[in-house]
Amino acid sequence: MAFRRCFLLILTLTFFGSTALASKKDAEAAALIAHAKQLSDIRAEGAPPFRLKLNFKVINEDGSVSEGAHTEDWVSRTQWRMETVLGDFRRTLVVVGRKRWLLESTTAEPEQLGSFLGLTNLGRFRPEAWKPEKVEDRELNGLSVRCIEVKPKPWGGKSALCFDKIDGTVTAQVTPFQAGTRIGEAVCIYADYQRFGNRVLARSYECDKDSHPVLKARVVELVAAPPTDPTFFIPPDGAKESVNCLSIVKAPRAIYSPEPRIARNSVGPTVVMIRVVVGTDGKPHDLRTTSASNRDLDGVALEAVRQWRFKPATCEGESVEGVVEVDVDFQVR
Repeated sequence: MAFRRCFLLILTLTFFGSTALASKKDAEAAALIAHAKQLSDIRAEGAPPFRLKLNFKVINEDGSVSEGAHTEDWVSRTQWRMETVLGDFRRTLVVVGRKRWLLESTTAEPEQLGSFLGLTNLGRFRPEAWKPEKVEDRELNGLSVRCIEVKPKPWGGKSALCFDKIDGTVTAQVTPFQAGTRIGEAVCIYADYQRFGNRVLARSYECDKDSHPVLKARVVELVAAPPTDPTFFIPPDGAKESVNCLSIVKAPRAIYSPEPRIARNSVGPTVVMIRVVVGTDGKPHDLRTTSASNRDLDGVALEAVRQWRFKPATCEGESVEGVVEVDVDFQVR
């Protein structure tokens, strides 16, 4: 009996000890994110209006370079305009009140563009999306940083978000990707922070995949300059109208996801990752693979996901168009 009581006591202490450690990690991760947003979120409630311009380069797989430009005029969360141009692709977003209008060219969205558009928006980081497996010190580009590392994805990749240990600004975001049976890392570096009012913003961004550059961006203008022309926020002709969500969007969720039918002889599972735009009707469109190209499986995976159905994204209970990344897992048969 004494042994049993001792064993139960050890289990109890172990449980509460692990719970305390988990709570400590969660609290530190949340504090790191909150501090970085306080420093650099230029779109926070009450922040001054601004005009932001960036020039960027996309380095393609064949080594060629495509140059683009991004302009954002921000008055408040209920009044802003954003335009992105890269080659033949053009996207214009206009927000007025609770309405949002989107106009895109018929050219397919370039692969690296989705990652680029979120770089300057530190307000997108949410503690609930960064539940840490561990929080640890690292050395990154000669800097001493503190990194939140989350639990690995089902196929083994880990994400990390890193902060400068001295001032608390975001220094890097690490995102895993699968290339065949190998797990790679995509890393975006934030650098050259400069003051804007009572905040600071990185002016240089460089992203690579497995140490190969894929994107470089530079802020060329950031000024407090609210537009005065009311016609500036008139929706462009042909733009698609949707809801301007002012709270947290609940992401789309697959409710019918039949597995792809294919026989394979290769060893081990292979996952194809696909970015999906889900309409308010729960149907997927504008599908694009985000994992490394796999001629044998990409087409089959895309065709399978076209048959999927989703519970659409919601904002304050109202269905809205949303984006989600799904994994199509090809198991050996």
